[in-house]
Amino acid sequence: MAQRNWKEDFKKFIKFGVTGGINTLVDFLVYTLLVTFCSANLYLAQTAGYACGTLNSYIINRSWTFRSRERFFSRELVRFVAANLITLAISFVAMYFLQQWFPSLNRIVLKLPVVCITTVVNFLLSRLWVFREKID
Repeated sequence: MAQRNWKEDFKKFIKFGVTGGINTLVDFLVYTLLVTFCSANLYLAQTAGYACGTLNSYIINRSWTFRSRERFFSRELVRFVAANLITLAISFVAMYFLQQWFPSLNRIVLKLPVVCITTVVNFLLSRLWVFREKID
């Protein structure tokens, strides 16, 4: 069995975090603009923001974080889209319950715990399934 290179794992984790931060900013910016200035439906704004962050995520993670050698349009892309649809569905569920439990919570503030939940889910799906990273 090959020895785990923890230094490389840590570098990958940092890269994923930086990429995730950028994706989250893109997502949050689109969501906030739609909710604040367009009075968009909460779930429509979430979908649009998440889609923009997801596209950014795939481009950066495949080329920089995980250094994928797959073609852009590949099974990897299909897995990536599926993983992000799963994550988006989880975000809807989290938003729904947060709205039920905290009905007076500001719609912008509501998104913060959702981002925390979806970040963990998305990292695990990306590392273990989309980009086929194996943990020894």
